[in-house]
Amino acid sequence: ATMGFLLRAWMAVAGLCSCCFSRAWSLSASNKMPSKAGASSQPLDDNTSLITIDHLVYVVPDLQEAMNDMEEKTGVRPALGGKHTTLGTHNAFLALGNGRYIELFAPDPEAGFLKSLIGVDGGRQPRLSTFCCDAGAVGIDNLVARLSKMVDRKEYFPSSVEAGSRTNEKDGSVISWRIAVDKHSVSWNDLPMGGLLPFFIDWGEYRDIRPALTAPSGCALQSLTAHHPDATKLRELLNDIGSGITDLVQVKECAEPKLVATIETPKGIIELS
Repeated sequence: ATMGFLLRAWMAVAGLCSCCFSRAWSLSASNKMPSKAGASSQPLDDNTSLITIDHLVYVVPDLQEAMNDMEEKTGVRPALGGKHTTLGTHNAFLALGNGRYIELFAPDPEAGFLKSLIGVDGGRQPRLSTFCCDAGAVGIDNLVARLSKMVDRKEYFPSSVEAGSRTNEKDGSVISWRIAVDKHSVSWNDLPMGGLLPFFIDWGEYRDIRPALTAPSGCALQSLTAHHPDATKLRELLNDIGSGITDLVQVKECAEPKLVATIETPKGIIELS
């Protein structure tokens, strides 16, 4: 009887652990998080392999022209996103498969002002400015706290988390998130490692309606390559973030920093940089 009790107790404990493990895996696989955008995400034991690419940022001078151009290149028209009322910007989206998307990010001519963010205030030509990683599965506060402890890396990694939001231009609805972007709140020439290091986002309660899942589909990100004069240092910095990044981003040595995305589209393979 004692052995039977112990066996049933062991099975109950094992069942609980199995359930918890399955739930943690499913959160990563389906990109769902129970936390709200205004609250800290629950970390999963610093499992940095769960940090993945959320989106690419394609900075453009004119949003409508960029949408037309992207449709011409890919055969898929990006969907209009909305306005960032505190930044003086607006955007559009195109899904890239596997929970990723590309954001067309432009100054909003109706805003009357423009804040420096991920290089949106510089240059007249479209360019792949930087990329953003989804930190929801590890907890964005947890991630930023860990990176902030790297004293010799402070110029590269974010040190704070803040709330962000966007107002949908079609229906006026608001979607919000939490974001760690302080090192990217600069002009083009001042982006960390030329824009080749990511900033971080947690969609919280809006995870199921984030752009990667709602934007027009048909395209797929094949690869993301970061070119930099100091390729060794860039690899080290990406490795500091986690294996989920180093497994996805190829690093190559080049005279000037440049981010290149290879995308499969209905019209064939294209490269954006």
